[in-house]
Amino acid sequence: MFTLNAKLRTEGKANALRRQGVVPAIMYGPTIDSTPIVVEQRELRRVFSQITRSSRIELALGKDGQAKKFDVFVKSIQYNSLTDEPIHVDFYHPDIGHPLRLHVPVKIVGEAPGVKAGGILNVLFRTVRVHGLPKDIPAIIELDVSELEIGDAIRVRDVDFGNVEPLLAPERALVAVVAPRGLEETVIGEIEEEVTEEGELEEETPAQAAEEESA
Repeated sequence: MFTLNAKLRTEGKANALRRQGVVPAIMYGPTIDSTPIVVEQRELRRVFSQITRSSRIELALGKDGQAKKFDVFVKSIQYNSLTDEPIHVDFYHPDIGHPLRLHVPVKIVGEAPGVKAGGILNVLFRTVRVHGLPKDIPAIIELDVSELEIGDAIRVRDVDFGNVEPLLAPERALVAVVAPRGLEETVIGEIEEEVTEEGELEEETPAQAAEEESA
């Protein structure tokens, strides 16, 4: 887990705080009051360069030795449209005993023999929405394609999701190696049908990891 140091925001306008090298933020959740805080911009950059949209962060609020620690997810980020620097962050502190629904990014590892043979690696899902306790949410889902030949696929049922439940049907293909169009239309057709059924994927920024609590 990554640690991020923060302090309570007492006074000061947002622009003035940013000029001092800190980013205004807020932390909230079902078990705490909304708490205005500030985070050093340098610290924020460091953590953001290492996390995914579903990573848990340990937010240490207060001075060293007296800091109170909260497990949080990044809920949303506002960016400066010119500099692309974060100017405000929302952190969500979940109820540790209540499950969440989050999109977890997919990472492809290995090299598929089917691609070496002329096939095309088709990644159908860049994220997978899962349901589980905050402590069990993975930061990333790795899909090893090193054994995929042309026509092979990794489906939801083939993946170990640990203690969380994927919110996709077991037969859904997450990644597949397909033949170039014209060589094996039946394989291509199967994959395209799955994409059509799914519709547009919900593409979220890393800031939009923490979804609302499930009912």
